[in-house]
Amino acid sequence: MATTSSNKPGRNIIFESTFPAQNFEKEANSPFEDGYSISKEESYLAPYIASGADENSPLHERYVELQDRRERLSQMQHERNQRNGADAIVSNEEARSIDDLGGLVDDGVDQMTIHTLEAHRMFMGRSREPGGQSAPIIGGKRVAAALRNLWLLTVNDNPYADWALVRHEHAVNQVLTHLRAEISKAEALRQSQKQRGLSFAVLASSNPIALNLGFRSPYGYSISMLIAEYDYFVRIQKTLQRKNMQSDEEARKALSVVSRGILGIFYGTARFDRWLNQPQIRELSRLDWVSEDKDAAGRVDFAQQTFGPVPSAIYTGEIAPSHSRRRYSLTEAERELLQRVGSKLQEAEDLAASAGADALSHQTAA
Repeated sequence: MATTSSNKPGRNIIFESTFPAQNFEKEANSPFEDGYSISKEESYLAPYIASGADENSPLHERYVELQDRRERLSQMQHERNQRNGADAIVSNEEARSIDDLGGLVDDGVDQMTIHTLEAHRMFMGRSREPGGQSAPIIGGKRVAAALRNLWLLTVNDNPYADWALVRHEHAVNQVLTHLRAEISKAEALRQSQKQRGLSFAVLASSNPIALNLGFRSPYGYSISMLIAEYDYFVRIQKTLQRKNMQSDEEARKALSVVSRGILGIFYGTARFDRWLNQPQIRELSRLDWVSEDKDAAGRVDFAQQTFGPVPSAIYTGEIAPSHSRRRYSLTEAERELLQRVGSKLQEAEDLAASAGADALSHQTAA
């Protein structure tokens, strides 16, 4: 009697001739279990496809397989998108529930409580009086709007907007450092009196005002933090004055120095906002430095004439603002381009610094 076996060599030969094993290119991150690489196969078969994809060619089977893999990948991507990328263990209903998830919103009202007239005026500013001689004073609320405008400009990859934000942050941090140091000194004075049996309370408003904030950029909240710190600084300086721990003149001087410093920051930031949002320069971007377009060259020239050359560290992104809408997924070519332009800017900075040092040495010698 004849016997049959699935392990007979003859059967293997018939199976392999009916379904021949295919060769194909592979890659480590393939979406297919067998490592099939669509991109590598496309490159390998490109000459064959360009010549007309002859069905009698030995490569035709690989071409058919490539088309099948493309369809399978497309289906896999479609199914994943339908499930919002959820893990396979998650049900379809659970996966689709992400579409109903709302965005993050405040669960209450952001507020800032102010005790002093000085802080309230610093936040609100002062408009020009009709027919009056008093100059208007810029306020923190307007500067918060200017900062939001500059923050929005960073989406264009605008280096001058980055520079404006970095300058603002640096200057505000300097003021905050000064405020906190002065507050610490004042607290130490109060503590020294307490050790002698005198406990002095910090002055507070009999009717403090709570202002709703609702800023639409992170920089608006940085302004409120500055104003809150300034408000407490004013309170404690007036406490020292009221309770004979410093003179009227010392209190006025301390308040004046800080007020001028804050207003100087506000006006500098507002200047960047005013000019960078002019129609002829609003679309400024880092690519304008290497573009041959006449409008791009005009934007760069306008910015340099108005603000001076942008620092190389700002242009290359070595120094960046704390908050930005700039696209950071740069290609390698874009990074090389930025570094090349940044190097030229650095050379110009070094040359200017060297010229300044030479001029100073000549003046000293004279």
